[in-house]
Amino acid sequence: MRVFAHLARAAAVAALLAFSAAPSTAAVEQMTGVIVAVLPSQHEIVVRHDAFNGMPAMTMNFTVVPQSQMASLKAGDRIEAGADFGPDVARLTHLHVTGSLNSSLHIVHDVQPLNIGDAMPLTEFFDQRGQAFDFQDLRGQTVVLAFIYTRCKDPRMCPLVSANFHVLQRKLAGLPVHLVEITLDPTFDTPPVLANYGRRFDADPAMWSLGTGPANVVNDFAARFGIAVFPDQVGGLIHSERTAIIDRNGQIVDLLDAAAWNPYDVVAEVQSLSDVPSNPIARIDYELSKFSGALCGNSLAGYSGLLELGLVLLILTGACGILYYAARKIFVENA
Repeated sequence: MRVFAHLARAAAVAALLAFSAAPSTAAVEQMTGVIVAVLPSQHEIVVRHDAFNGMPAMTMNFTVVPQSQMASLKAGDRIEAGADFGPDVARLTHLHVTGSLNSSLHIVHDVQPLNIGDAMPLTEFFDQRGQAFDFQDLRGQTVVLAFIYTRCKDPRMCPLVSANFHVLQRKLAGLPVHLVEITLDPTFDTPPVLANYGRRFDADPAMWSLGTGPANVVNDFAARFGIAVFPDQVGGLIHSERTAIIDRNGQIVDLLDAAAWNPYDVVAEVQSLSDVPSNPIARIDYELSKFSGALCGNSLAGYSGLLELGLVLLILTGACGILYYAARKIFVENA
């Protein structure tokens, strides 16, 4: 099945390289949002931005130009800036701090980050039934892990992730697969609260664990996945997004950094990891979406990789047609 990944990458490279040959006409777009975290070692800030220019509200990483301005920024700052989505990074320019959230911010935890290829830590949680579990208990199963909290009011964030998990549960039933959502609000989200939340999405505890635990344990675990969280008196918890796919040996094999991932693409990826036949079109779409996201940043998060490739090819075809028509017209007039 890995041949689809290679085909997808080759197609994406060919199309995106061809598209990049044309001069860029993308304008800097005005954006407002809240800084979730400042990451000096990565020279980035994490911003929960408002919807703008047809792009939905989401949490994503940006570099700041000039970089020296990062020293004066802090979590909780409300900002407005120009957003420039380049081929490999999203930048903020002409950034201005317009205010600050009046809330006690969570301290960024000094933890060892987890990346693709790392083994899952043996952190103990309690599920919606009050039963203890850790990721060692899930060895032998492919695991999809995400982070939510039950009081989230934004239908494009935690409820969307849980709705996607409902699709995974339905499509992957009967396979050695387990779904895990860890709360980012452990003080409120006790097992009974999580059980009630799970019923909203028809979560089967045998396949879908909603986990909580001591606040320091949960917060450190989330921080290892790069999840930055702090409370906002108006909007609830503001946090970054990350979904992990973990193989049967307990090793992280992929990380998805947006809430709006396509559940059918993830189904195909999990089926492949579980050594069962999967939809080849969905597999190609999954690889294309990841690869185009890596090249173009999170501005493409949630979109279909095949759709992106199709649009690029359509634009290229149109441009070639215009050039052919213009060249033919000049040749006829000069003949």
